[in-house]
Amino acid sequence: MGSMAEQPIVRPKHEPVLYPGDAPKTLPPLHVDPSETPGLFHVDNLTQESADTVSKLLEDNHTAHHIFLLPEHDKGVHHDLTLWSLGATPEQLKEHHHRNTLYQQKPFKATDEGTVKDMTRIFSFKKHLGNEWYYQDYVHFFEHEICQLGYQAVLQKYLVGDNEVAYDILPRMWMGYVHSIMHVGLALEFKQLKVLAEGFAQACVHHDYWYTEFLHKAEIDAAQAKAPALPLSACVDLARANPVIVNCSSVDYQRQFEGEGSQKKFVMRKEMIKDGVCGKAAGPLGIVAARYRVDPNDLERATAELINTAVYTAAASQYPPHECRVDFFLMHGTNASIWHSAFLAEPSLSPAQKARLLEYTGRAILMLYAGMGCPTPKIDWLMQQKPMVPSSADSWDEILKRACRHEDDGHMSKLVRCIAHTRVISEKYDHLPEFRMKQNMFLPAANAALDSVFNSNGGKPMEGILHFDFVRGCAWKEAWEKVPELAEDRKMAVS
Repeated sequence: MGSMAEQPIVRPKHEPVLYPGDAPKTLPPLHVDPSETPGLFHVDNLTQESADTVSKLLEDNHTAHHIFLLPEHDKGVHHDLTLWSLGATPEQLKEHHHRNTLYQQKPFKATDEGTVKDMTRIFSFKKHLGNEWYYQDYVHFFEHEICQLGYQAVLQKYLVGDNEVAYDILPRMWMGYVHSIMHVGLALEFKQLKVLAEGFAQACVHHDYWYTEFLHKAEIDAAQAKAPALPLSACVDLARANPVIVNCSSVDYQRQFEGEGSQKKFVMRKEMIKDGVCGKAAGPLGIVAARYRVDPNDLERATAELINTAVYTAAASQYPPHECRVDFFLMHGTNASIWHSAFLAEPSLSPAQKARLLEYTGRAILMLYAGMGCPTPKIDWLMQQKPMVPSSADSWDEILKRACRHEDDGHMSKLVRCIAHTRVISEKYDHLPEFRMKQNMFLPAANAALDSVFNSNGGKPMEGILHFDFVRGCAWKEAWEKVPELAEDRKMAVS
């Protein structure tokens, strides 16, 4: 298949209307509450003061910013809600939010009611797909749809349903390194309908057609079941055993810079997933991805296994003798995985639909893993690293407090929260071999992730939109050039 731009569009003589009737009422304001919307994983001491603060910040972000700040995404909603669930104070919430508004992008234009009304026709809805200019219009459109139909029907009609529009939008959720599926998952977890509209709108304006081609083909191939199904952890092993997949990408994708000093900027001439993973290894990786199939009658274990594998892959991808770091792209797969607990808990989705969503995320994680060179797991090296903060060595309370203090745009707090959540949901399956991340590994992984700040950029994890507390391309030694070797006094004694 080609991109949408390559496909001729024939305007139907009579355009079917997506919903009938007048413009519906507006959605309620964004609002969180300590008892009603604490999140699936949260601390016990959530306060009303923090709830009021984050509610206002969410509403401000909804109206003030575009979803993109090229080449990044607006992750303010992710950060605000994650910090809320981890017990951040009102002062912390406001400080982090303000710091991250300094580089946000204003909406390209005001909502055009005529365009929104026009979107109620299928042809008009589709003709703006992939165009960031229409993000605000799509937000408004989905707000109307949620009001008119209810969010449950919107999920069916535009995400998992058996129709042309849902079939188009579904893979868009994983475009742009999985941010849209995160947004939708957040909306369901914290019961925020405007955030759901943002997530659908974000997916609609993505245009990375190579995700559609890969994910649709993997789904078609999986339905043929030519080889036995495997858990995601085993599919990761298969990918690493295939030299075509291992060598499809390179660290050069992360080094496309122009200029010097303050004028240095990233200029993307080649895209890692498009030109590397899909361009060079779509065939063999697709064969592996098709073997990741989820039994709808085994959803609880399968959900935990996907999240456990995502955490293990990110935590174990180390490069001795260097200090431990988490890879930026593997972290994205990990951070997206937690919201399958929200999909699992969503009563309007059928077991088959929940299984399908798991399969799409699992296959996207395989794409990210291939993009990072299929790093060999070295969890023993992570387990040898002593925490930099003794008080958090054996304390989840301290870990979560540190996550709330971490001065970035939300990547780290989401990662730490996912690690902590995964420990809980994996405990009953700790004896199973596909659960590679064992109970004794979660706290060292969280410590190692947070400790990255101490020897990175003078203790500043971010400047502008540049991150210094993650590596990019963890399978290659070049990615670790600025990461110091682990000092002898930071190594655990090996018995």
